[in-house]
Amino acid sequence: MAKPARFDTYLIAVKQKREPTRLYALLAASPAEALEIVTAQASEGVAVEVAGKLSKRMARPYKLKAGDLILI
Repeated sequence: MAKPARFDTYLIAVKQKREPTRLYALLAASPAEALEIVTAQASEGVAVEVAGKLSKRMARPYKLKAGDLILI
């Protein structure tokens, strides 16, 4: 019997020229998966990187589902 996928809440920084850095929270199985999701939605010329991870307790109020992306 396979284990269910374990998801964590990752903080993703999106940097664009002449704009303030935006920080998003995203529920994903790995940091690489989180980067893929954000990069697919970002426009060209945008730098995307993992800025950290939220604990389960800190992420609970956001009520995220897998693949959900919110601006923090």
